[in-house]
Amino acid sequence: QSVKPRGDGRAGPNHEALLTVRPIEANVPLLPDVVHGSALFSRGETQVLCTTTLGAPREGLPISDPYALKSSSHPQSVSTGEKGPYDDLPVGSLRFLKNQQALESDLNSKRVRADREMTGDSGSLGEARRAYLHYDFPSYSTGETRRPGPAVNRREIGHGSLAERGILPILPPPAAFPYTIRMTSEVTSSNGSSSMASVCGATLALLDAGVPILAPAAGVSVGLVRVEDKCEESFAYLLDLTGTEDHYGEMDFKVAGTDSGLTAMHLDVKRPVPLDIIIQAMDVAKEGRTAILSSMSAGADESSAGVIHQLEPRRRLKPSAPRVEIVRFDPARKRDLVGPGGAVLKQLENRYGVSLDLSQEGQCLLYGNDAPTVSQAKSAVQDLVADVVEGEIYQGTVIEIKDFGAVVELLRNKEGLLHVSELGSREGQHPEGNFGLVRKELEVGDQISVRCIGVDPVQGHIKLSRKSLLQEAV
Repeated sequence: QSVKPRGDGRAGPNHEALLTVRPIEANVPLLPDVVHGSALFSRGETQVLCTTTLGAPREGLPISDPYALKSSSHPQSVSTGEKGPYDDLPVGSLRFLKNQQALESDLNSKRVRADREMTGDSGSLGEARRAYLHYDFPSYSTGETRRPGPAVNRREIGHGSLAERGILPILPPPAAFPYTIRMTSEVTSSNGSSSMASVCGATLALLDAGVPILAPAAGVSVGLVRVEDKCEESFAYLLDLTGTEDHYGEMDFKVAGTDSGLTAMHLDVKRPVPLDIIIQAMDVAKEGRTAILSSMSAGADESSAGVIHQLEPRRRLKPSAPRVEIVRFDPARKRDLVGPGGAVLKQLENRYGVSLDLSQEGQCLLYGNDAPTVSQAKSAVQDLVADVVEGEIYQGTVIEIKDFGAVVELLRNKEGLLHVSELGSREGQHPEGNFGLVRKELEVGDQISVRCIGVDPVQGHIKLSRKSLLQEAV
């Protein structure tokens, strides 16, 4: 039995048109690869353009406290391009630290407070939102010019909040994906449920950016109309509401979620509705989400040429996306990575052009735009927080010659003693004694391989040997 078509032309037998989703199109990616992730999602006359941008962990959206005093943010390090006498020394080198200016004694100074906030040592470090969605509903999307009033109205704030709540639960935890994630949704055309379309479009943009989401999400609205017969009053559901149906209907129930669960919902009713009606509406929304996810998968697979297959994220981030590396270490070694007054951190950032985040105990996040540079910075950090292990072989730099041996710098910030008796196989008499014997074998600045033969557990003194390596080479 055929029924009257809906206002937008959807028709079918046995009330099938009432539970039909409008035609769906998904284009991924839409913008050039300089944008980390982009997608255009269309459902009928409703269309949204969504993007995803990845940033450093510390670039999250600050959570402002209206009762807290405003304080200046941490100043960014600016390199002048001129090298100082110690700029070529390894990052965190003891030789570098010994030549730094004395620290300020005023612990309440702005500089010290800024250093503590940067390294996470201070409890005053403001909280920030790691992921957020900016929703924009311009007046042109409904064929109107901007009406007088505030730039953002309550409707825009509410729908944006609903779309954000629908997408945040599917994001990976920071330990698995330590990026700040900024999502945007600009409504280019609207005729019903632009917030639910934003959930669909944001999901596609996240996949294009390579974000390993827990599951793809979609959203749909369910309406309700009263059918008055002579005998009794009944209800009929409308899936995927248009603006007109929302205006004349009894209910607008927006439901967002994955194929196996809900992430957000919002209910508007014009008169009280029985609870069993709401429960059945959730089942209708589940069928609608399944149909939308199926269409999204087919559209993304076709438009991306198979890069986004079955709603799986692209395997690698785009070249324009930043890189983040994680180094985990013993929390007791944090002082070696920070340095006095944050000197080592500043040196790392200036040397490699990276940003470091130490807000989590025992973990260092390195962020930069160039993958090879971030990898070099990661190696430097690993050296700074590593311990010298007895029996291991290290590459060191001779930094001082003494009459009883040579002082060798290891792992950037540790010094060990290479005694004259452990120099090598050519030991003997020298007119200048041991000092001359050491100078005959080594010079300041020499790069040599040494083996750690002992570490004092109390004082931390490191004993080195070169003799054992030379004997093994023979």
